[in-house]
Amino acid sequence: MGRSVECEWVLTIAPTSEPLTTAEAKAQIRSVQSLEDTLVDTYVKAARQAAEHHLARGLLTQTWTLALSEFVNVIPLPMAVPLASVTSVKYYDVDNVQQTLPTTVYEVDTKSRPGRVALKAGQTWPAVNSERRVNRIEIAYVLGYTASTSIPADIMQGIRMYVGLMDTNRDGLDPTTGEALRTIKAAFWTDRVFYAPPQGDY
Repeated sequence: MGRSVECEWVLTIAPTSEPLTTAEAKAQIRSVQSLEDTLVDTYVKAARQAAEHHLARGLLTQTWTLALSEFVNVIPLPMAVPLASVTSVKYYDVDNVQQTLPTTVYEVDTKSRPGRVALKAGQTWPAVNSERRVNRIEIAYVLGYTASTSIPADIMQGIRMYVGLMDTNRDGLDPTTGEALRTIKAAFWTDRVFYAPPQGDY
């Protein structure tokens, strides 16, 4: 068994759309007036973010960057279910100059959960600057579905229910809220992804 490689990941470009339109969310909460449309939109965004956090996967098109301390043969990409593409693999060479790795060196696996970057057969990873303490390697990648209609129905139903829950409990003081959230997660947000950090050799 290998050792876990030091890594961190961050959202760099957020989705430009949400799973529910304002009209769809208003239908869920049975609202017919427009004075609170902005508030309703925040419900939808919060519900989508809650689903992504619980499921450990991105739902709509977004870009993330994974920072690593070293190259390993197979690099799983956090949140990448589904993985759409890898934008770039960059690293700091022995002279501490950032370089972009040619795509001939690695391959992209969009089928695995999560998606992965792997060293191609017959190739070797380049040497990185061992004195650099942070972000020696940075992988930028795009993940998520291109349209809300592609998001699984059970996840979407959980998002609708989450929106309704936020509307009925605006002050957050309803003691039954916790049980309702547990119901959403147990019944509709079940397809979770458990991320295992890249494994290096001892």
